[in-house]
Amino acid sequence: MINEGNLIFLYKDDRRNFLIKAQGGRLHTDFGYIELKDIIGKKFGQKIDTNLGHAFYILRPNLYEMVMKIKRKTQILYPKDIGIILTKANIFPGARVIESGAGSGALTTALANFVRPGGKVYSYERSEEFLDNAKKNIEKYGLGDYVEFKLREVTTEYDETEVDFVMIDIGSQWDLVDAAYKSLKGGSRLASICPTFEQLTKTVFTLEEKGFINIETVEVFVRHILVRRGKTRPEQQMPSHTGWLVFATKVLP
Repeated sequence: MINEGNLIFLYKDDRRNFLIKAQGGRLHTDFGYIELKDIIGKKFGQKIDTNLGHAFYILRPNLYEMVMKIKRKTQILYPKDIGIILTKANIFPGARVIESGAGSGALTTALANFVRPGGKVYSYERSEEFLDNAKKNIEKYGLGDYVEFKLREVTTEYDETEVDFVMIDIGSQWDLVDAAYKSLKGGSRLASICPTFEQLTKTVFTLEEKGFINIETVEVFVRHILVRRGKTRPEQQMPSHTGWLVFATKVLP
């Protein structure tokens, strides 16, 4: 049963779908409008009609939709990159993780989803505008209890120690390798995303110099397929290069 304030994914087709809350107000579409209060009391999987009689389906939102539909003030990390970060970083319920560069909160959303109920994401951001936007996105998704935002540019060290994972998403990734090393538990991992070869090589060489091992660089591609009778083929457009992901593990001296 859907209650007032629940987050829902309202779906008609690939172009007409909305991530909204079940509450007062109207959702206007090119097929008419929907009274959002009428969603309250229904079940996930049921349909609701617009005033013009067109059906939309009330679906349970998944993490992919939450990431892709955040309000953006910055470029975001895409699910294709977030997925491999979550698996290679060993994120688990109860983990304590640091994120440098909150951006719009895309990765923050995913991290918070996986560290709950006993963990915490410490998200550092130097731009007040970006931090406020990321915070609103996180609160909209009901994940505010699992994220502590900090309006601060880190230079030498973070406030937290003995954390399970550090993500660096700033322009000069190598500048925070020392800070990450100080905060990580032994045997835990760091990740970074590097848009250019110059950033990538400098980051990897710095990790090697600072006592990290198991350094790995990957680039992730996802290609959607259009399945049609007699003419199935790959989509012509795809998100290609977003950045190279770098992973490394801290070892003790």
